[in-house]
Amino acid sequence: MYNVEIPVREINLGEEMEVLVLKGKGESIIGRMRDGRVILFNRENPIFQDLRPGVMVRCKVSFVAQNYIIVDPCAPPNTGVEAIKLGLDMVSECDNWEIAILSQGLKHLIEQLEELT
Repeated sequence: MYNVEIPVREINLGEEMEVLVLKGKGESIIGRMRDGRVILFNRENPIFQDLRPGVMVRCKVSFVAQNYIIVDPCAPPNTGVEAIKLGLDMVSECDNWEIAILSQGLKHLIEQLEELT
C-alpha cells in the first residue's frame, strides 16, 4: 500500500484525551493513537471494569514510552451515539480511502436520523 509517514504527536503526563476502546489480543482491551502507538489502560483504576470495545472514555496520561502510553480513565465510558460518531471520525482519517468513505457515509446517516427525532 502507500508508505505514509504519520507524525508522532508529543504526549505529556497528565494530558487528558478521549480514547476509543478497541479489542486487543485475547481478552485484553487497548486504544490506539493516530500514529499507531498502543494505549494501555491502568487495570487498577476502578473504571477499568466498565470498559469494553466500542466505547469512548476520557483518560489522563499516566506514563509515556516510545511505543505505548498508559492512561487512567477519569470518567465513566460514553456508550451513546456520540461515542459511535467519534469512532467513525477516527476511522474516516485512516489511509484506506474506501473504509474512510464508508465511515463518513455512516456518520452522515446517523446525523440525518438524529435530525428526524
